[in-house]
Amino acid sequence: MGAPGPNPPRSLIIPHRGRSAVMRSYWALLVAVTLVASAPAGALAQYGDSDIDSDGVPNAIDSCPHVREDFEGEIDGCPSDFVQWQDSDADGIEDRVDECPAARETYNRHLDADGCPDRAPDTGRSVTVDTDGDGVIDMLDVCPTTPETPNGILDGDGCPDGMAPATDNDEDGVPDGVDACPFEQETYNRHMDGDGCPDEVEDERAQFEFPDADGDGIDDRWDQCPNEAENRNSYLDGDGCPDEPGAESDAAMADSDFDGIPDSEDACPEDRENFNRHLDEDGCPDTLDLTTSADTDLDGILDSVDMCVLVAEVYNMVDDEDGCPDTVPVGINTPDSDGDGIFDAVDTCPITPENRNGVLDTDGCPDSDPIVGDSDVDGIPDDRDECPMEPETHNRFEDGDGCPDFVADDREQNPDTDGDGLPDRLDLCPSVPETRNGILDTDGCPDRGTVPDTDGDGIPNDMDACPSQLETFNMIDDSDGCPDETPATAVNDADGDGIDDISDMCALVPENRNGYMDDDGCPDIRPPPDADSDGVPDGADACPEMEETRNGYMDADGCPDELALSDDQADTDNDGIRNSADECPSEPETWNKFADDDGCPDSFPEG
Repeated sequence: MGAPGPNPPRSLIIPHRGRSAVMRSYWALLVAVTLVASAPAGALAQYGDSDIDSDGVPNAIDSCPHVREDFEGEIDGCPSDFVQWQDSDADGIEDRVDECPAARETYNRHLDADGCPDRAPDTGRSVTVDTDGDGVIDMLDVCPTTPETPNGILDGDGCPDGMAPATDNDEDGVPDGVDACPFEQETYNRHMDGDGCPDEVEDERAQFEFPDADGDGIDDRWDQCPNEAENRNSYLDGDGCPDEPGAESDAAMADSDFDGIPDSEDACPEDRENFNRHLDEDGCPDTLDLTTSADTDLDGILDSVDMCVLVAEVYNMVDDEDGCPDTVPVGINTPDSDGDGIFDAVDTCPITPENRNGVLDTDGCPDSDPIVGDSDVDGIPDDRDECPMEPETHNRFEDGDGCPDFVADDREQNPDTDGDGLPDRLDLCPSVPETRNGILDTDGCPDRGTVPDTDGDGIPNDMDACPSQLETFNMIDDSDGCPDETPATAVNDADGDGIDDISDMCALVPENRNGYMDDDGCPDIRPPPDADSDGVPDGADACPEMEETRNGYMDADGCPDELALSDDQADTDNDGIRNSADECPSEPETWNKFADDDGCPDSFPEG
C-alpha cells in the first residue's frame, strides 16, 4: 500500500490524485484500521503496542503516537491545534515523540531518545550522571540531589529557586537587598558573581577562561561530553555530545539560540527563551508579571504578607512586620531625632538620617553606594578606609576608620555619667540613673517599681540569660544580657546578624542569639526551663522535678496525679503562683508587668 515499484500480490491501491487531504487521511485510516483489525495474532509484534495513545490511530500511521488525535481536520494522529516541533519540557525532543512531554530528558547516553529522565546503568564506562534528573549533570549541578525549578532564574545552577526575588529590579537573580548594582545586571562569568554588578575578566587572567577539551566550541562547563566533540548536525547541537553519526542536517530542526525551540517555530531565533512560565513557547525572553509579589502601598512589605495592603506601615518598632500603621503606646518614649525610622537609642548617627542603599541600613548612618569603590562593602569608601579589604565592625568604637575592632569593657571608652550600667551613648537620661524594675530598663531613665538585676547591665535577672555577666552593648544580641563579640562579617549578610544570607532562614530579620537555635538566623524565644521535661515550665510547675502524668486531670499543675498536694503547694486560682506565695489564692494574677509576683489582679497605675 503506497510502496514504490511494482505492487505485491493482494496489495490495495488507494486513489489519491484530486482528493482532499481530509479524504486521503480518512481512506488511509480506514484501510489501516481494517488491516490492523484483520491481521493475524503476532503480525504487529514488530511495532510493539499497536496504539500507545489509545486515540484509534495505529502507531504505524500515527504522526503523534504519544499525543491523542481529536478528529478535527486532517486525521494524522495529532490534535488539530498541534504545533509542529512543540517541546513543552524544553529537552530538545518534540512532544509528538516524547514519552514524558512534561519531564526533561536526562542526557546520560541511556535511552536519551525517549524524552524521559532516567539513570544510566553501571556499565563500567564513563557516563554523565544527573542524580536529581533535572537536566543539569552532577558535575555542573550546585544541588545535585535536588532538581532545578526551570523558571528563568539561575536555571543553570541546578538548584530550586522561587519565581522571583522579593525585589530584583534588574532581574539578574540577585535580590536588591544584597545587589551592589540593583539596576545593572550581573554578567555571571565566575568573577564576583555574587555582587550583582556587571564586570569583565581581563584576557590575561587565564584562570577565568573556561577550557574546551574536545575543541567543539562548547565550554566544558556546559559540555555534557567534554572529551567528545559535537558533530553539529542541527540535532541537539548545544549539548556537546555527538549524536546520530552521519545524519544529514535538517534545516527545520536548527536552533540558533539553543533554547530548545527550533528556529522555524522561534519568534526570536537569536535570543534565548528564559523559561519563566510566561509565554515560554514563543522562544523570546520576557519578564514575568509579578502580581503575586506586588507592594501596593509601597511600604516594603509584599501584599502577600501585608495585613493592610492599601495603607503603608508606620515604622516605629511596634508591629513593624504586619504592614499596618500603628502608634507607640502611651508612656513609651522612643525619640527618632533624624526621622529615619531607627530610634536614637540604637541609632549610631541619631541626628543624621540613614540613606538605605543596601549597605548597613540598620545602623542609622548614611553610607556610600558600594559601586563608587568600597571593596569590603562596609560603607566606608576605599579612599577613606584604613583597612579597605577588611570590613568595619560598626560597634560604635572607631567606626570611621574602616577597620574591624573590639570594644573593651572600660569606662574611658564608654562613659556612664549616672553609673546605671548604660553608657551615655545609649542612655536617654545620662545624668539620672535607671531604676531597674522591668519597665523600659534599657532606656536609662528612672521609672516605677524594682526588680533584681545582679550584674547591673540594665536587663532584669528574669530576662537575662547571663544574670551575673554584663552585656556588651555592641549591637549584637544586646537584649540577651550576655557578653559577646561581634562575629566575623559574613560575605552577604543583609540583616547584619553575622549569618551569611545563603544559610540564613530569615535573611532580612536578625537572629537574637539567646542560646536557642542561634544558627538559623531567625529571632526566637528561648523556652523557659523545664527540669522534668513535662511541658510545664518550672516557674509554674508545682512539682518541678516530677513529671506530670497528663491524664486529663489537673494536667497544668505539673504534678503526677497520684501525688497529693498540700494546701501550700496547691495553686487554687491556676495563675502559676502557689497558694503559699499568693496573696490572692482565689483570684488569678493579671500579668501586666506591674506587681506580677503577688498573685493578685491589678491594673497598671496611671500617671
